[in-house]
Amino acid sequence: MQRGNTFTFAFAFLICVVCSVSLAVAATYLKPAQDVAQRLDVIKNILSVAGYPDEEIAAQMRRNPRELIATFEQNFHARIVDQNNREVPLDEIKSELVTRLGYNREELDQKQAFEIIQIFQEKLSLLAASAGQTEEQYDPGYNLLFLYQPEGQLKYYIVPVEGYGLWDMIYGYIALEPDLNTVADIRFYKHQETPGLGGECSKPWFTNNFRGKKILNDQGEFVSIAVVKGKAAELHEGESLNHYVDGISGGTITGQGITRFLREDLGRYNEYFQTIRTAEAPI
Repeated sequence: MQRGNTFTFAFAFLICVVCSVSLAVAATYLKPAQDVAQRLDVIKNILSVAGYPDEEIAAQMRRNPRELIATFEQNFHARIVDQNNREVPLDEIKSELVTRLGYNREELDQKQAFEIIQIFQEKLSLLAASAGQTEEQYDPGYNLLFLYQPEGQLKYYIVPVEGYGLWDMIYGYIALEPDLNTVADIRFYKHQETPGLGGECSKPWFTNNFRGKKILNDQGEFVSIAVVKGKAAELHEGESLNHYVDGISGGTITGQGITRFLREDLGRYNEYFQTIRTAEAPI
């Protein structure tokens, strides 16, 4: 029996509705698992730069991911600092999201500090509009760092770093000793750099070169760390090599990008770091 156009359109519409409902239900059902997966992706990289063996992290993720989250919550403490170097309580940011945008407080309480900051940044334009301000006027310029405190003893300050390499963004974390000068380790965990060239930035042979480097010079001034083109010892013969690491063969632009965003990101934290250094300096 031949069917008319009405039937064809009705059938197509019904299929679209069924597919849309199915996708919506699937997205809702899978969201908690997706949230946990995204949370673990951040946590595993912070644990890695703090010195937890990657093999143990991977094994624990397979065995019991929630134990990995518990390990993070027990040993790492987030600190949020605004552009005026004021330490901002996480509850203050949550309250802003609840008051201005109607977020559910109980749901926010289930999230990590880095997730709250991400939400805040993503909703910045709406928050500013709610406050009757421009984004520039409203933005408090939050910076997030983590204190690694196993057994209650401060071991590292961990700072997120990110910026453009050759092709796209490079994301990482750098761990600083309690003197807020000496690099303990660095990880670049996400990038689109060319394999075998700039892509070597995530390999241990490269990142290990940062260990023990200094972000301050002998006068206590911030200078960051530069990735050179070639061998640092040859290019800076007779100089202190505290602030230079060997470059990546064929990855010059990647190295320049890393140099640039390390200076920008660490420089953004340095004024706050200086308040800690000054407070802890011997009298």
